[in-house]
Formats: sequence, structure tokens, C-alpha cells
Amino acid sequence: MNTVRKISIRIFVILSLFFPAFYSIFDADYLIEYYAGFSWAYAALAVFLLCQLLQHRIRRRSCFFWILLVGILLYNLLFTYYNIRYHHWYGEQINNTIALLLLLFLVGSEEDSTEDQELALFVIRAAVFSNLCSILYFALGYSNLLICNNQVIFGRLPEDFYEYRHYWVYSHKSDYAVMLLGFIGLCIRYKTLFSKKAVYLLSLAVLLTALALTHSWTGIMGAILVFAGAVLDRIDFKKIVITKFHIAGGVGLVIAAGLAGKVLLAERNLLTLGDRLPIWKETLRTIVEYPKGWGFYFGEVLLKCENGFTTNNAHNIFLNAVLRFSIPVGLCFTLLFLLIFAYALYKCRSWMAAGMCLAVLVLINMDYALQNYEVAMCLMLLYLVCIAPAKNKTKERMLP
Repeated sequence: MNTVRKISIRIFVILSLFFPAFYSIFDADYLIEYYAGFSWAYAALAVFLLCQLLQHRIRRRSCFFWILLVGILLYNLLFTYYNIRYHHWYGEQINNTIALLLLLFLVGSEEDSTEDQELALFVIRAAVFSNLCSILYFALGYSNLLICNNQVIFGRLPEDFYEYRHYWVYSHKSDYAVMLLGFIGLCIRYKTLFSKKAVYLLSLAVLLTALALTHSWTGIMGAILVFAGAVLDRIDFKKIVITKFHIAGGVGLVIAAGLAGKVLLAERNLLTLGDRLPIWKETLRTIVEYPKGWGFYFGEVLLKCENGFTTNNAHNIFLNAVLRFSIPVGLCFTLLFLLIFAYALYKCRSWMAAGMCLAVLVLINMDYALQNYEVAMCLMLLYLVCIAPAKNKTKERMLP
């Protein structure tokens, strides 16, 4: 049983990073991923959760554990009611519940630091190799790889598309950026697990190259925040001794942020947060008009903003949850995620981990940056980077 448990969580990682095959009730572009149902990666994850239960490994029942458990139950009660009465689609509910249970079981499990580190190292190796494949895939002229309804779709952007961007096996460049920030944070957090410094630096280089290919400015600024936190972790504030490394690192980050900001201002209107403000305004108006949620209309009906911009989603995972599944379900989902991020920030033992957590939170507020079949990996990365070190009381070592 213990072997099955360890293998199943690793199968989940492999499938998520290389072969995220799922089934959807739609075949049309965008609607495929908006209505993702059964996922093979989540099937492996369900086996892992079952093993955790059968082995009675859930014993660290903290206050957060019980609050999260109650929140998951309430989320399912509300979602089931609105599904029965109005929406009649359970894919999102089931997948999100499995993802939330993963975090619950990891927080409440008996895994020691060795087992968490073994999992972290496995994820790092798989993520680096996956992103090497991603870079090669982009070099061949493709933007994304979609495996759905027993079909493999090799996606290319239109030749006249206004910018280059890369998704790899994710639904959007922002989703990809969220995962990359998590992988970068994981590499830095578990730097001591690398056999050689060169391997560590090359791994970060692969992940940063992939992040640049996404063309997600929010993700790039998030990476700067992560590395700024890593620099702060090297400063002993009790002694306040600023070394040449700190000065050079600080100057480098300021220059990088300045250059990124210059290019960003040329491509995005920051006064409207890249047209997010009018989108959110129209979304809130629509939510008031349809408090029970759009259901299957989501993704097909366009939001028509006051500036003339039209879009099929709210560019915010929390507003989308409300718009799709009703005010009660969306608010419950939002509160669950805010609880998780607040707990992760509370448990952080480094500025780097806090920076990663905040960067991911900003990204999912700026775009529809997490589909339901991607939530579990995001939460597992949050656990490994922010929560596991505190649970296991291990000491972090940051960049030299």
C-alpha cells in the first residue's frame, strides 16, 4: 500500500507535466478546457488520496485542517445544490474537490521532511525535463499541446497574432506562468538537494527561458519578486551587514525590473491594468444580473465592456467562479483559496516563498490562470514551498 501511494503521486506529477489528458463535454476551442471533466492525472491522484485514508496517515489535525475540511464540505453542498437545480455539470466540482483534498491530506499527513524532499526533487527533475521539451516544442513553431477526448492537438498561433506566446501543456500563457513560478520557487527552496551548483543554475535557466516564452508580463514581474525575496533571505537583518553580493543582486533586480517595466509600458495600458478594470466592472454588473451563474453559457456569451473590448471570461479565477456557478459557490471557492494563501503566507519561512505565493496570487487575479485540472499541481507546489518546511521544521538555505 505504501508503494502504491508513492507511485500514484508520482504518476500524477508525470501525467500533469507531460500527458495531461482529460475528457470534455465540448470540442470547440476554449470550451474544451473551460469544461474539463475526467482527468487521468486526477485519477492517479484519487488513488493517492485513497491510500492516505486506508493507511490512516491523516493525523496532524490542526485548526487550519478543520477549517479547510469544513470549507470543502460547504463548497460541495453549495455546488451540488446549484448543479442539481441549474447547471447540471459536475466536472469542475469533482476536480476542484480532489485538488483541495490533496492539500488537506498533505497538511494533515505524517510525511516527514525526507518524504517531502523526495517528492520535491522528483517534481523538480520532471519539471525541468518537461520544460526542456517545451522549449524545443516552441522552437518547432508550436504554441501549445492539448490532449483531450482521445485527440492530440498541436496548437499554433495565427501568423498575424499580435504577440508571441507559449502555453505548452497548459490552457493559457498565464496558467503556464503560474506553474513556472511554482517550479522556480521549488528549485530555490530545495537548492540543497541538487548534486551540483551547475545543475541548479541550469535548471533555473531552463525555467526562466520557458517563462520568457510565455510572454506573461505578470509572470515575469512575479519571477523578479521571487528572486528579490531570495536576495532578502541572504541578509541577516540582526547584523545588517550588506555584502557585495547583496548590492550586486539588488542592482541587478532593479535593472531587470526597470527593463521589464519599460517593455511592459509599451505593450500594456497600466492605467486600466491591461483592460482588466473595465472587464471586472462589466463582470460585476453581469453577476448582479445573473446571481445564479451563467452555467453552460459561460465561454459562449461575451462580456461587452464600456471601452468596446469584448471577452468570454472575467480574467480573474474568483470572478469567473462566481460568474459561472453562482454567487454562493463562487464566494465559497474564493474564501477557500484566500484561506489557503493566507495560511501559506503565515507558514512561509522565507521571503522567497512569500514572494512566490504573492506572485501566484496576483496572477490568478489578473487572468483565468487556473483551470480545474491544473489546481492540484498549484496547491501541491504551494505546500512544498511554503507549508512543508514549517510542518517539518527544516531550515532553509537560499541562494549563495
